[in-house]
Amino acid sequence: MIKRILGIFIPLLTCAALVAQENANIYRVHYLKPKAGSADQLLEGIKEHNKKHHKKGIMRVRTYRVVSGEKAGWLVRTYGPMTWAEVDEFVADSNSKSHRANGTKTLRPHIEKSVGPMYWTPLTDLHYNPNTSDKPSKMTKVTFAHINPGMSDEYRDFRRQIKEVLEKTNSDASFSVGHLIHGGDKHTYASFSGLDSWSDMASTGPSLSSRFNEVYGNGAWGRFLKRAQKITHKRHDEMRVYLEDHSTR
Repeated sequence: MIKRILGIFIPLLTCAALVAQENANIYRVHYLKPKAGSADQLLEGIKEHNKKHHKKGIMRVRTYRVVSGEKAGWLVRTYGPMTWAEVDEFVADSNSKSHRANGTKTLRPHIEKSVGPMYWTPLTDLHYNPNTSDKPSKMTKVTFAHINPGMSDEYRDFRRQIKEVLEKTNSDASFSVGHLIHGGDKHTYASFSGLDSWSDMASTGPSLSSRFNEVYGNGAWGRFLKRAQKITHKRHDEMRVYLEDHSTR
């Protein structure tokens, strides 16, 4: 009987592992800092490079200019979603002789510094009213949270509480949440909110503090802030502006 059960159970585990492995939920992110006075040349180089190497399939890319935050003035290139197997394909293409030669010619002379690649994955259970359009928003506000070691479960529960409050108070907010899983500090999370313009930053409706007190009672917001301080040791944000002419998806 035990052998029979194992004969059923092990193949099921194998199938489940294969399905999980093939989920297209990996995003590759790479920051580029232009050399002083070379931003326009780098953008022209990106256009040429995209035409030859980033027009199809998993190689397609979105390019953004960072306009606020620690990396203001940098460019950020994002690829995905893809599976880990497709990451292998991406790396093989990027390391091909023709791809590397073109990057050396069109990009490298204009880059002072690069950070990445980094690999992120979305945490769909923490999203709230996310934009499901295939088209990128004109701007993206990214808020990074660097949490203390060993606090991942607490942070995710913390984000679920935010989502619950927004749902129960019918908020019109919209964001997705991601986790940095390779190529950097894996205690890093981020929320991503699409905007059409800076005017979308203006607050509308009740504040988050009043929503918390409405759902959980007076004093709930203060308790929430104390919890946030225990979990998170640093927060910062940046605004990215989508560069359509330098993107292929």
